[in-house]
Amino acid sequence: MASILLSLLYYCVFIHVNCASLAAGQLVFPVPSGQYAVAHSTLKLTDDSRVDPYDPNHGKRNVMISLFYPIPRYACEQTCSIPYMPTITATYVDAFAAQYGVPNGTFGSIQMQVCCKPSRRVVKDVGKFPLVLFSPGLGGTRLVYSVLAESLASAGYAVATMDHTFESLVVEYPDGSFTPGLNASYWDPSIPGRLESLLSVRVEDGRFVLSQLGRKDVVQKLAPGSARGFNTKRVAFYGHSFGGATAISALMNDTRFTGAINLDGTQHGYQTDVKKPALLFGRAEPSPHNRTNDDSWEGVWKHLKGWRRELGLKDSEHSTFGDYPLLLKLIRLPISVEPIIGSLDGERSFEIITTYVEAFMDYVLKGRKSELFNGPSEKFPEIVVG
Repeated sequence: MASILLSLLYYCVFIHVNCASLAAGQLVFPVPSGQYAVAHSTLKLTDDSRVDPYDPNHGKRNVMISLFYPIPRYACEQTCSIPYMPTITATYVDAFAAQYGVPNGTFGSIQMQVCCKPSRRVVKDVGKFPLVLFSPGLGGTRLVYSVLAESLASAGYAVATMDHTFESLVVEYPDGSFTPGLNASYWDPSIPGRLESLLSVRVEDGRFVLSQLGRKDVVQKLAPGSARGFNTKRVAFYGHSFGGATAISALMNDTRFTGAINLDGTQHGYQTDVKKPALLFGRAEPSPHNRTNDDSWEGVWKHLKGWRRELGLKDSEHSTFGDYPLLLKLIRLPISVEPIIGSLDGERSFEIITTYVEAFMDYVLKGRKSELFNGPSEKFPEIVVG
């Protein structure tokens, strides 16, 4: 519950949202270091089978997604810098972050580098890459996890990140329209059944996105020239905070999900036994979050009947898990945000998290076992294996 309260207090993540290196007066994330270049696209999906339970106009449920997909480096004909987040979203985040000393206009100036002109002869085969879904924290936006997703995509995965409409601070669509989130008090965890109901909606969002990404016509909108949809029979799901609870719940409710990671999120919702890989990735000293102090983790652990691991990252905090730590490291956010991000070096924490997330995906989707999960690592002494 502590992680959910923290999410509500800070509206999940909007103070530690970006990271960048200074270049020619702009804030630009570096190109990911994996084997592949990464292309990027966005798409608004509409679920005609569902009325949005939070829409006062009773419209159909919309889910906004970003797709990061691998491109062989030799086949990337041009690399471009694109906005880290669109204009209206950046304005919302700037307004919220101002109280922490973040200069106005910061989020609108941040960019990330993507392959903006991939060879069409390789795009047609994009559906061959294993698919991974991502869900953000309560009240959060998918956009502040984009560098983490891009890093995973550079290792050979197609990564789809999603927003949960009316819950996120704001969801902005490709045509410039947007949907503001409901007041944060609406998601008060003390309201009986509120988070469980929200979790159910989120899981259905994930299942809907998964089904859509199996369709050739949908994937062609995201990756023009693609010859097929993604394989949706073996898909991994990861998420941060309430998004982590979403990922584990989806694993328990849909056989198409073959593995899930909960990044430091309290677990909620109905639980059932599952014999599929699951990773609970929390925090170690001095601010631990694990099965010994979170009854929800101990409870869900009993239902994980397949491969399971618990990890703790030393000197981390709840908002270490995302793009956030790089912000403090690379553009020197005010020191006042450090207690929320953690004292571990930002680049180091990002390296550790991406390494272990990638190793889990390699095991679940490619069958590659890693000794990282067997015990202490000389390379990563900051990790405690539970």
